[in-house]
Amino acid sequence: MVRSTLAALALTSLVAACGSGDGTTPGGLRADMDKICNAVSLSGASELEASDRAYVMAQWLGNNITSADGRTFLQDFARLGEDKEARRKLLEGTAAKVGLKGCPLVDEWK
Repeated sequence: MVRSTLAALALTSLVAACGSGDGTTPGGLRADMDKICNAVSLSGASELEASDRAYVMAQWLGNNITSADGRTFLQDFARLGEDKEARRKLLEGTAAKVGLKGCPLVDEWK
């Protein structure tokens, strides 16, 4: 129950954070997808218990995803809720579309 509550809070924070900013960034979606796919390590969440990771990553992503396309991706990702299979497919598909060779964040949703 606590884990679900934290995940819901993280998703709410993520969607709220995605609505801010001016949407300008060099590199656009590819740069942001690289950050998203590596958010576990870049945010410091890899040092935490699995149950605490989502909130930390959501906060980090909200502060570090700067392109409009990156924020739109995060909003779409958040809307998938607890559907791990759909999240995995969206991460893998979008990462491949922008030319990334892999997406470590996928492992969080297996």
